[in-house]
Amino acid sequence: MGLDSNGTKFLFAANAAGASFSNTIMLGRQNFFPDVNELQHLFDLRKSRLSARDFLADSGDYAEKFFAWLGANEVASVDNSSYEGATFVADLNAPFPDTLKDRFTAVFDGGCLEHIFNFPQAIKNCMEMLKVGGHFLGITPANNFCGHGFYQFSPELYFRVFCENNGFKVSAILTKEKDTWFRIMDPEEFGGRVELQNNRATYLFVLAQKIEARAPFLHVPQQSDYARRWKEDASERPTPPASATFLRDKVRAWLPPTWKDKLRPLAATLSIRRRYACYRPINEGALLQGQLGND
Repeated sequence: MGLDSNGTKFLFAANAAGASFSNTIMLGRQNFFPDVNELQHLFDLRKSRLSARDFLADSGDYAEKFFAWLGANEVASVDNSSYEGATFVADLNAPFPDTLKDRFTAVFDGGCLEHIFNFPQAIKNCMEMLKVGGHFLGITPANNFCGHGFYQFSPELYFRVFCENNGFKVSAILTKEKDTWFRIMDPEEFGGRVELQNNRATYLFVLAQKIEARAPFLHVPQQSDYARRWKEDASERPTPPASATFLRDKVRAWLPPTWKDKLRPLAATLSIRRRYACYRPINEGALLQGQLGND
């Protein structure tokens, strides 16, 4: 678990977008290993005179100093063991004590939750540790991490967890493919599943804000496309106008078989384009200024 170059950029962008790290807790004590040049670029953007090389040498492999640079007055950590010097020892599979609830402005998961068997309880602990107005920040495996932990996560999971029913709103869910950042649309808003098939290890970068003190999961989250179908009454579904149906059937009957074969790749291309229309590219420079692509 830890912060690489993309992780530090994500936290920097979240801070620029208004996330406060004044009271921060990490799930597991996070290592800190960004590229020295990438880190120096972040310092330069804030017109800091810090040397990234010296900063890394002084950080002692852990991320507390970076959070302090982002404005943290308190940087704590919670883990199932004290082997890495965590501030609090607690099992994320079980409910946390009241002393950890409503206490932090930022809860950061840099690669812990996929290793926790009881994910619903673990994410509930994260939600309950936040003060109203605070942010959950997560960097979590999405694709091609089979065997790394118990789970890989889809964007839909976090959209359904961090919803208004649970007292949250999603500020942004991002991913990065090669050198391009993408903002991922909510499947409920998109009107279909948000899928990704690729051949490289891919992370989700999740930013969500607690907007109200509510008990999480009084209503069990459901995948949006199924929830939409369940609400539909088949008897009330409008049928296509007769003229439209007639025209469609006539066109299909009229097209020669060779044309149908030629049009199939186009139909497949349009289907693929729609599938990936839910991924909207974001310029990294704009991202680091706090523009999360939701304008």
